[in-house]
Amino acid sequence: MPVVEGSATKRTRVYADVREEASGVPSLLESLGVLVIRKQLPEGDYIIPPDIVVERKNAKDFVSSLFDGRLFDQASRMRNDYEEVFYIIEGDFSRELRYWSDKERQLIGALATLVASYNVKLLWSGSARQTAEYLASLASKYLTKGRGSRPVIINKKPSAQSLREWQLYIVESFPGIGAKTAERILEKFGSLESFFNASLAELASVEGVGESKAARIKELLKAPFKGERRVTTLDKFYGNPAGANSSSDNDK
Repeated sequence: MPVVEGSATKRTRVYADVREEASGVPSLLESLGVLVIRKQLPEGDYIIPPDIVVERKNAKDFVSSLFDGRLFDQASRMRNDYEEVFYIIEGDFSRELRYWSDKERQLIGALATLVASYNVKLLWSGSARQTAEYLASLASKYLTKGRGSRPVIINKKPSAQSLREWQLYIVESFPGIGAKTAERILEKFGSLESFFNASLAELASVEGVGESKAARIKELLKAPFKGERRVTTLDKFYGNPAGANSSSDNDK
C-alpha cells in the first residue's frame, strides 16, 4: 500500500531515483529551480507528486525492451500503481528505426499498443537537458493545477499492523487501479469480500473504473492459476515467435 510523504511547501518537487544521478538529470533539474528528492523508487525513474511516474530510456534500450517484452511488463506495473505514466525517450529514435528497418511495422504497432492499450504518454528528448526541462514543465503544470501540493505516493507494501493500508494495497494491485480509485471502490463495497463478489455492472459503476477495467478485474478474479509466467515478446505479439530477439535482462 502507498506510503504517503508530504510537505507544506508549494515549491515544484520531483522525486528522482538514486540510480538516475549518473545521467545528470537530477542536477539539471535543480539548476532549473526544482526541488529534487532522491530516493530508491520501486518503479520508474521520477515521480511527480502526487501520482505521475516517469521512466527515462535511451532510444536503443527503449527499442530493445519493446522486442523482449520488458517494456510491456513495466508499463503494466506502473499503470497499476500510478494515475499517469510517461516515458521520455532520449536520443535518436529515427536512427534506431533505421537499424530495425526490417521490423519497422512491428515497432510502430507496438508503440500504438503502448499508447492505446496501456494509456502511456511518450515524450521525445534530444538530451539530458531537454529531459530535465520536460520534467520541470510537467511538475510545474501539475503544481499549477493544485495536484502537485498533495502528498506524493510511493508504492510500498504496508506494515502488517495497518488493515486499511493492506485493503487499499490489495485493491490497487488490480490492473488500472490507482490510489484514488481503490479508495472509491472500498468506500462503495465496504470490504474486500464484497469487492471480490461484486458484479461487472457494480464494478463498472465506480468512478474511475468503467466497463473495460471492470472486465479485466473480473477476468483476473475468475482466471485459474497456471503457475507459469509467460513473457510477451514483440515477435510473439505479432504471431512470429521464430526469430524473436529476446533478452533475459531485467528492467527495474
